[in-house]
Amino acid sequence: MSECLRVGMIGAGMVSQYHLQGWLDCPQARLVAIADPDLSKARNRALEVSGVKAYASFGEMLDAGGLDAVDIVTPPETHAELIATAQAAGLHVICQKPLATNAAEARAIETAIRPETRVMVHENWRWRPQYRALKKALECGAVSSPSGFIFRVESSGLLENETGQYPALLRQPFFASMPRLLVFELLVHHLDTLSFLFGDVQLHNAVLDHRCPAVTGEDRAVIDLSAGGIQGKLVADFRVEGAPPLPNDCLQFDGVETPVVNGWQLNIPDQDQQNWDGQAAYQDSYSATIKHFASSLANGKGFETPVSKMVKLLELVDEIYASASAGV
Repeated sequence: MSECLRVGMIGAGMVSQYHLQGWLDCPQARLVAIADPDLSKARNRALEVSGVKAYASFGEMLDAGGLDAVDIVTPPETHAELIATAQAAGLHVICQKPLATNAAEARAIETAIRPETRVMVHENWRWRPQYRALKKALECGAVSSPSGFIFRVESSGLLENETGQYPALLRQPFFASMPRLLVFELLVHHLDTLSFLFGDVQLHNAVLDHRCPAVTGEDRAVIDLSAGGIQGKLVADFRVEGAPPLPNDCLQFDGVETPVVNGWQLNIPDQDQQNWDGQAAYQDSYSATIKHFASSLANGKGFETPVSKMVKLLELVDEIYASASAGV
């Protein structure tokens, strides 16, 4: 591997802009290529960075050579083949979440991983600054571990706006046809964040609702669980009047009225409230994830989100859907 990690990005969709900036923010790496079946998308994204070449396929990118790692920014159903191809070519991999469409596929990916190169899942929510700061506060005792919590995720994204459209679908049209929506696509972040903050997550019960006619999957979820032995509830609703179009996190401890996390705000007892600019902090979470990948390759340390951990996360996701389906 070269001293500066040479990276190729696979996929030039909406979130690729944040990945691209993340690589620009990483002093240990250099983005050199972008591939997408829609070559115009790859070219447009490549134009944002000097010296980046565009390709219509990962195969063409591989044939051109000169890579140490790839950043997979494609739908989950494509991940297994892309990871296998990258590893066969001797490349390290960082792969966008979710790792696969279900736990069985994720376990197959884990089994097939070659030891010569390394694979990390890009799970950036735990790298949001409010959660990193809260984790430090828990570790140093500035915040006591709660005896219980409720984690609310609210959005108006699946309510019609003044033009009769759904904001969530304007931003991410593929939401409409996803049979597994909130838990698989969004709450996978929050389940990982709870694991990061407190420890292993165990499911007790899940209820999923579907009300929005414009989507196939669930638009509300109520999940009873425990994290690190702490009893809690994870509630998500994309049809909340007055909520922002993008989901807002609200984490409360022990029934305390003031949330410890409210959007991009952190409230630590006896400390000044901390606030982050949402747009900047959103990008920073991507950049921090990418820096962690590059530095871990350089120093040989373990990833925070290895494939094995993400397999367990998808097992939990599958369990939630099974629990809701069974009505237990």
